Amino acid sequence: MTPTVLFSRPQSEVASLLRDRFERCRTASIVAGFVTPDGIEAAGFALPAHATKLSQLVIGAGTYRAFEAVDSLLASGVPSNRVRIHLGHNRSRSVNKSLFHRYHPMLHSKIYFFEMPNGSATALVGSHNMTGFALRGLNGEAGVLLEGASSDAAFADIRQHIAESFSQAVPYDPTLKEAYAWWTREYFEGLRIEASDVPKDSEARPTIVILAAISNGPLPKPSDIIYFEIEEELREIRSLDTEVHIHVFNTLPAGPSQALSALSSASVALLCKTEGIEVGRGGLELDADWSIDDRKRAELRPTVRPFRPATSKGMQQVRVRVLKALGDRFEYLFDDGKSTWIPEFGDEPIHDEFKHEVWRPVRGLSEGDLIGSEKRRMALIEASPQSGSFILFSRRRRKMR
Repeated sequence: MTPTVLFSRPQSEVASLLRDRFERCRTASIVAGFVTPDGIEAAGFALPAHATKLSQLVIGAGTYRAFEAVDSLLASGVPSNRVRIHLGHNRSRSVNKSLFHRYHPMLHSKIYFFEMPNGSATALVGSHNMTGFALRGLNGEAGVLLEGASSDAAFADIRQHIAESFSQAVPYDPTLKEAYAWWTREYFEGLRIEASDVPKDSEARPTIVILAAISNGPLPKPSDIIYFEIEEELREIRSLDTEVHIHVFNTLPAGPSQALSALSSASVALLCKTEGIEVGRGGLELDADWSIDDRKRAELRPTVRPFRPATSKGMQQVRVRVLKALGDRFEYLFDDGKSTWIPEFGDEPIHDEFKHEVWRPVRGLSEGDLIGSEKRRMALIEASPQSGSFILFSRRRRKMR
C-alpha cells in the first residue's frame, strides 16, 4: 500500500482526484459528515453514467438543497437502499424550551473509498466534507490518500468503519428532506449557542481608564484635580455615569496591554469624578493640580499655576476630581458586547476555478462600523489598548472576584 499525505498546502483541491477515481472504479462507498449540492457536483457523484457504482452513501447532515441533490442521485439510478442518513445521538432535556439537546454528537467521518476493477483500492481519509469549499480546495483541509491491493488490512478496517456508519444510519426518506434540513439547523443553532459563551457577567458601565506613572514625589490625594485629554468624538464620557479610574505605577509597563495585565502591581488606584469638560480647545486657563501631557507616555506631573494646557485638535479637555482609593478591581472590556467584526484581508488569494471566484486570506478582525460614524469608530480605536495610548475608554467592565 502507498500512503500519500495530502497536502503541503491546506488549500488544495481533491475534486479532480475523486472524479477520476469515481469514473474508473467498480464501486464507491462514501461517508461524509456534511453535504452540500455543490459538493456532490464537484465530486462527480451525480453523473448518470456512473450512478450505479455508488454502493453506500452515509450523510451526517446536509442542507435542504443537498437532499434535493440526493434525490437527483436516486433519479439517475442509485438504488434508494444504498443511501442513509446518520442522525447522530441525543438525549432528553427536562426544560420547557427544548425537549432535546440541539448541539449533540454527530457523525463527523469523511471517507471516500473506491474499489477498482484491477483488484486495487483507493481511499481518501481526512477532513474533507462533501462540500464545494472542501473539495475544490478553498477550505484548509488535510487528508491521507491510500492506494494498494484491495485485500490490504487497512482497507478492511475502512470497510468496517463504513459498514458500521451505514448500520447506525437510517434509510433515506425523500419525504423527510425538510426534517433532515431542520435537524441540521438545530445542530448549528446549538453550536451557535455554544460559540456565544462570552461571559455575560459584565456591566455596561462606561469607564475612562488611565494608566500613568509618577516617577517620584507624592501621589494625588482626595480633592486633587487631574487634567488630561481624550478623543472629542467620545461624547458619552460627558454622562454622569462615566467613572474615571486612574491606576498609578512607579514605573509604567511597556504598553497599555501589559499595564492592564499588571493592575495589581500599581501603587494606587484612584476613583475620580468628572469636574469639567472643555470641547474645541475651549479651556485656555484651567484649575488643575496634576496633568498628563502625553497619552503614549502617560506621566502624572504637578501643574504650574496658572495652568494653560497646550490643547490638541480633535480632543476634549477633561478635568476629574479624586474621590478616594478605588476599592474594587475590574477587568476593562473594549467593546459593547454587541459588536460586529469586519475581516482584514491579506495577500496570497486562492482561486476557485470552478466558480471563477477569488478568496483572500483573512489576517485579522476589526470592530465593525455599526457603532456610529467613521470618526467615532476611529476615536474608539484611539482610546483602546491597540493604539498604544495609556488613556483608554472602556464601554464595559467586569468586576474581579
